[in-house]
Amino acid sequence: MKSSGIKVGGIWLGLAAVIGLATFAITTVPVAAQKFNMKIATATPKGNQNVWMDRFKKRVEERSGGKISIKLFPSGQLGTVPRTIEGLQLGTIEAWIGPSGFVKGVEPRYQVLDAPGLFDNMGHAQRSITDPEFRDLYLNVGEPKGVKGITIYASGLIAVVSRKKPIRKVADYKGLKIRVLASDMEVEAMRRLGAAPTPMPLLEVLPSLQTGTIDGVKSALVIFVPFKYWTISKYLTETDEGIIPTVAFVSKLWFDKLPNDLQTIVLEEGRKLDNEMYNFSVGERKFLQKLWVKNGGELIKLPAAEQKLLMSKMATVGATVVAKNAAVKKMYDLLLKVTKKNR
Repeated sequence: MKSSGIKVGGIWLGLAAVIGLATFAITTVPVAAQKFNMKIATATPKGNQNVWMDRFKKRVEERSGGKISIKLFPSGQLGTVPRTIEGLQLGTIEAWIGPSGFVKGVEPRYQVLDAPGLFDNMGHAQRSITDPEFRDLYLNVGEPKGVKGITIYASGLIAVVSRKKPIRKVADYKGLKIRVLASDMEVEAMRRLGAAPTPMPLLEVLPSLQTGTIDGVKSALVIFVPFKYWTISKYLTETDEGIIPTVAFVSKLWFDKLPNDLQTIVLEEGRKLDNEMYNFSVGERKFLQKLWVKNGGELIKLPAAEQKLLMSKMATVGATVVAKNAAVKKMYDLLLKVTKKNR
């Protein structure tokens, strides 16, 4: 009677063994052949964050040969910012881009870039935050909490929109309810100006401004123009006491599943976009200034004496806030070091 099976290396394998080998061959996919899906979310409908998403998607898909497939979700399509960041930690959302202060609840050291009065201008800020001594530590500090930074850039300077009256001097802040990020830095800064800091989610801000629940909003042109704040308030004061630090984060759970070659692609393409997106943002800011005025808004600059007064009130905000947490203070001290080095 003939044996049922095949001969491999001089050894007859039974039919069951043959079937087992075939099943293993079919179901086992080499790591190199695996494909990975990536959802990238942001709250903004258009602007530099959206441009980052477009460029990152194109380059990573091309360079990975389609092994990473990316879908983009702007305008808060995947939920509020806190829920999106939670999704990063859980691995249900693979990437998010926005101001790093939003991630302060995950890792408090991310708030150091919200400190006012540190930078001479956007260029000085960009050189400082992309200095390898600071950049690499800052972007990776959230890894134990499930988030990993891959891109960082200064996307704008701080400005304030006010509804009832324009802010033309520091005294005009007194008594105003100003929306800020849920950041100790921003809360402390507004208190020093005599305003009432009012943290709230981004998507609630416009309705609250319209109904008078708040009197103004601290943010930047990159937020005010895409969301058409001029329909509610025409007064925009460019106070320039700090930057909007934009960071692209990926889920650490998702990133760790990638083979080494794909991890390298994600990190390298992210880093390439640091200065590229800063340069884009500089041009974007000039365009947004013109667009604000074109749509009936007033662009206000504080007189030199008032700007000096504002900056003097902001000078020790960072040191005061970070003194409460040794780890945050250590990150802040490193930031001070690179700001001095890059002047």
